[in-house]
Amino acid sequence: MLLKTLRLPQSKAIHCYLLMTTWIFLIIIGIYKFIEPKETLVDPILETSYTWSRLNVDIKTKKVFRICNFPEDISSGSEGNLPNQKWVLRGLLILIRHGDRGPLQHVKKISSINCNSKNTDLLTSYKAYLMNQTLSGKVTWAGPGPFHGFSFLPSHSTQCQLGQLTMKGISQLLTLGSILKSSYAGVWEKITTLNVQDIVVYSTRYRRTFQSALALLFGLIPRETLSKINLYESQSMSFCFRDCGCPVTDKLWKNVKKKMTQQLRSHPAIETLAESTGKYVFSSNAEQGVLSKDPHSVRDALLSFVCHKNSLPCDTPAGCVRSQDVIRIFAYTEWVNYQKWRNIHWKRYCLLKSYGLIRHIVQQMLHMISGNGPSLVLYSGHDHTLEQLTSALGLRHDSLLLRYAARLIFEIYQENRTANQAEGIYFRLLANGKDVTKQIGFCKNLVKVDSKTSLCKMEDIVRFLHDDYFTSLNVTNFKDACIHKST
Repeated sequence: MLLKTLRLPQSKAIHCYLLMTTWIFLIIIGIYKFIEPKETLVDPILETSYTWSRLNVDIKTKKVFRICNFPEDISSGSEGNLPNQKWVLRGLLILIRHGDRGPLQHVKKISSINCNSKNTDLLTSYKAYLMNQTLSGKVTWAGPGPFHGFSFLPSHSTQCQLGQLTMKGISQLLTLGSILKSSYAGVWEKITTLNVQDIVVYSTRYRRTFQSALALLFGLIPRETLSKINLYESQSMSFCFRDCGCPVTDKLWKNVKKKMTQQLRSHPAIETLAESTGKYVFSSNAEQGVLSKDPHSVRDALLSFVCHKNSLPCDTPAGCVRSQDVIRIFAYTEWVNYQKWRNIHWKRYCLLKSYGLIRHIVQQMLHMISGNGPSLVLYSGHDHTLEQLTSALGLRHDSLLLRYAARLIFEIYQENRTANQAEGIYFRLLANGKDVTKQIGFCKNLVKVDSKTSLCKMEDIVRFLHDDYFTSLNVTNFKDACIHKST
């Protein structure tokens, strides 16, 4: 009896021990499940294993991922959302940055990055449309011209090609075009009946801008119209048209670069970080000596890993790009771009580089008003295009404006029941769906629609272009501004 009494507590103790061991084991498994995902690799030379870390979304990295502008994150903004029926939409001018692309320089482990996109109904429909148009051979943009021979889709659906649009980039523009069509369908009936004469499209001579323009238009305009569209080439990233030759801009850009170099030298820790990170990122085919010291080049290369949620590059156990390295590189380049925005040389540079584009925009606005021109104008360009234009217009610095598939839209309005067409013409400007009209430097007499919305008078932008554009340069015209010695 005594023996049974002694065995009972001992049995309970063993039972408790087993339960506690099981519980601890389950906790360890649960913790491991939520640890940052890593991939273990084996170095064939060192014969040792090491890990690649993946950048996770958190408070510190959220802004980095927003630059990627994933297709599922693209949403409607204030486009077409004018609350007062007093205004009639007459036309749109849309400027876009191309979609997601591969790095501009040779990057290590690039073949490990999957640059494909989720195969949505919209993407499937687009692929089928392009195949049908290719077989028919009747598309205008496939004939003789600057874009002859350009493929309509990225040549590789899964691989990141040097400077080429990815399938994710295609998905971004398809999504954006579809969203814009939905936004304007309720306030602008013409969007569903736009014909070839109503649309003008300009693109730089790069596959990524050409393909981005087609993808956007697929979601935005009637399909039968898209097959007949003419695409015109812009020989400049700035879309300067007839106002391109300007020697002074070279001098201004050198001053901007000089300031950026001084800023980097005053931050030796960043310079060291950029150089060390660059060695792990760039391949032997890239200009490592130059690129690895440039935080902006390193940032561009890292985007290919970050925007496809791929593991960060790693060569040796002691030579890995860490999450905090990415955050520091991006934070520094953001700070430099903000300082550049305040630089007088940069402002003058942007005024001269954007003069041809602003002049062309105003001309298209006037054509829309008269009824003799297009109702929709699209410029498919680059981050430099949007950066220079927004700076010339006096907008506040916003790094997200330059993200992949970014959009800048001028909406042209006419006051309803206006007897004289020369009066009552206005416009507003939206950046990625946000109304930024109030930020435009020359819009002095804004017409308030409600507490959040204002319109700029057409006469303000005309006056700015003809009378005030070169005031800060102490000249009166583009020709003099481009040879002015004191600029």
